[in-house]
Amino acid sequence: MIKNYIKIAWRNIWRNKLHSSINVFGLAIAFAISSILFVTAYFQLSFDSFHKESGSLFKVSKFSMTEDGGQFSSQFPLPFLDAVKADIPQVQKAARVIYGRDEPLSTENKKINRIVTRVDADFLQIFNFKIIDGDAQNALPGIENIALTRGTAIALFGTENAIGKELNLGESNGLIVSAILEDCPKNSSIQFQALARIETFPSYQENQNNWSSGVGNVFVKIAESSNPAALDGSFDAFVSKYYADELAELNLGKSDIPEGIKPINLKLTNIESIHFSGERSTPLFLIYTLIILGVFILLIACINFISLNLANSFTRAREIGVRKSLGAFKGQVFFQFWSEALVIYFIGFVLGIFLTYQLLPIFNARTDANVGVNTLIQPQFLGRMSLIFLVVTLIAGGYPALRISGSNIIDVLKGKLSNGKPSRVRNTLLVSQFAISTFLICLSFIGSKQLHFLQTKPIGFDKEQVLSIPVSPDQDGQLVLKRLKNALVSNPEVLSISGTGINLGRGLDLITMRSTSSWDYLDKNINMDWILTETDFLRTMNIPLVAGRDFNENSISDRETGLIVSESFVKAMGETEAVGKFIGENSEGKPYQILGVVSDFHFFSPSEEVLPIAMHLSDVESVQYLFLKLKSENLIASVQKIENTWNEATNKAEFKASFVNENLEAWYEGERLMTDLFSSASSIAIFLSCLGLFALSLLTIQLRTKEVGIRKVMGASVSDIVKIISFYFIKLVLIGLIVALPLAWFASNAWLENYEYRISQNPFIFLAVALLVTLIALATVSFHTIKAALMNPVNSLKSE
Repeated sequence: MIKNYIKIAWRNIWRNKLHSSINVFGLAIAFAISSILFVTAYFQLSFDSFHKESGSLFKVSKFSMTEDGGQFSSQFPLPFLDAVKADIPQVQKAARVIYGRDEPLSTENKKINRIVTRVDADFLQIFNFKIIDGDAQNALPGIENIALTRGTAIALFGTENAIGKELNLGESNGLIVSAILEDCPKNSSIQFQALARIETFPSYQENQNNWSSGVGNVFVKIAESSNPAALDGSFDAFVSKYYADELAELNLGKSDIPEGIKPINLKLTNIESIHFSGERSTPLFLIYTLIILGVFILLIACINFISLNLANSFTRAREIGVRKSLGAFKGQVFFQFWSEALVIYFIGFVLGIFLTYQLLPIFNARTDANVGVNTLIQPQFLGRMSLIFLVVTLIAGGYPALRISGSNIIDVLKGKLSNGKPSRVRNTLLVSQFAISTFLICLSFIGSKQLHFLQTKPIGFDKEQVLSIPVSPDQDGQLVLKRLKNALVSNPEVLSISGTGINLGRGLDLITMRSTSSWDYLDKNINMDWILTETDFLRTMNIPLVAGRDFNENSISDRETGLIVSESFVKAMGETEAVGKFIGENSEGKPYQILGVVSDFHFFSPSEEVLPIAMHLSDVESVQYLFLKLKSENLIASVQKIENTWNEATNKAEFKASFVNENLEAWYEGERLMTDLFSSASSIAIFLSCLGLFALSLLTIQLRTKEVGIRKVMGASVSDIVKIISFYFIKLVLIGLIVALPLAWFASNAWLENYEYRISQNPFIFLAVALLVTLIALATVSFHTIKAALMNPVNSLKSE
């Protein structure tokens, strides 16, 4: 019986090639696009889920309440770990993690740069990073040991067994390879290419008992029977014991802190939630947006299928009547039509998965999603997609089959099917299609305008022809800066050189960071961006002084206590003239003095919170990025010369130079991703909607062929017939617009509220979208209506 259903279904599909092709093509595109969106969301939601005891693994964060709100920090002092293990009995194991930058790993014959992360000995017993060679229970037995990923081991030692081999890590010589790990999974929040003991961290000795400096993250594994919320009492006692001085400072003069709010509180974040928490995390709403867009695309494809099958049932009325008169039960007719839907959906699903494999690399390249193609064949993802396929097939294919199989036998033998409720269903579905499409197009337009607004907003400095070079951790940033200045002082292609502790945007080292601080001035508290710079930074970035002077390279006091602040910093002080004023203290207890005031500029993304800026010099803090202002005649040749000079100044350290204007594009990657997603989704949505409208108008005109002939015989013109038939469809499109436009207005307003700098809503954008959608729908319908209106009425009246 099933074989017979499939055979007849295939014959009907082959007989109605245009109808079937539209369905298959639309479904394939819908499955492909939705699969890409779903697999991306699945990949993001799977972060850190590969750890076997993930429910017991937590990252510790500290929450401090100040007058201006709460501040979170995940950076803890080195002695924090031993204190937690000793004072919190629920903690079974704990490990510190100092995320690495590119550091030089070398043997006698080879030198490479890899991301080296410092950890404690228990790290690989807490987390389930797969060890493929070495002692799984004691992979880092001593401070002289190092663990490599498979890729790093091959890069250093080729196909030789790396266990027991010696290598050098920066200035740490003679480290012994004790374990080889699988390359770090892409869906891991902790990334590394080599693991070294935390004792090899350059400032470990001087900070191992220092409670005043935050160095790294702390992860704990608690007993399975422990409730993370129940640890609050233990943490309260812990904070009182180890943060007494900070508590006293926070409570001093902070009587306005709300009652019941702890000045300092330790929080636990589950390992599977880390990817969605923190300043630079992936927004969870973006993942839900991907899922919603995927559902919208599938929904439109399903609406197409339902509408076309309900409309096509009119052309198969006698077939249904004959089947029923020959004894076919309702269930048999249902399964016959549902089997046709199943075959079409299966073909569309297979083609969709094939398209997904082809399109996923392109999607990764455009969005930096980094989703592996192998994610598509993971059993869990395949199971979810198969379930979606069955549900979609059952609903989208089952509803038309159920309606058709329930038709009255007398009516269908006369060639008639009720066009009451099915027509209302088709109309509702068509309205829904264009409402969804219009909604997505509106959000796409608003997103594009907001992105353009952010990209073109003045940022307060000159980003053109400025080269940014990260300084590797094994190099002394100040020394490298001095060497480059001396070597390039006579080079006319280099206009100025400076350095900072933070990059502008995100360069080739892929590192972004932000350092904030808070100072009291008289009765005011100033939250600010605390930025290490070097002399000539203002000149290099063309940032204008509005008062005072720049740093003097030869002044010792400037280096120890000098400050240059932004105009918003002065405003936060409540002063009109700030030059010469004293504020805050350095590490030696000396107050800083404001030397100059600059115009406000964006050191960080315009979409983030804008804080006052304080810039300082330092002999203690390390310069991590160098900035070179170049002439624009021949940038490629200039960069090549600078690289040669860099190699001489750093003994051929890795050269990862990039231009600041390129780095700043990372500021807008979230907005660009959202815009690309909505633009792509809206394009696919309107295409699928018009594809369905195209086929539906064809079927409708086929059913009204005689009506067209009679109208022409009675004197109706071509334009009259086009208006009559087109109005039916355009009326439904206009209803969809009425539904979608207010929803799009409120949704875009809610989204724009997240930006301090944003565009204002313009009603003409929504009117333009409405006009665009109407014209597209009219053009789609007109193809068939004009063709039908031009048909010879003799042929129309002969049609059956």
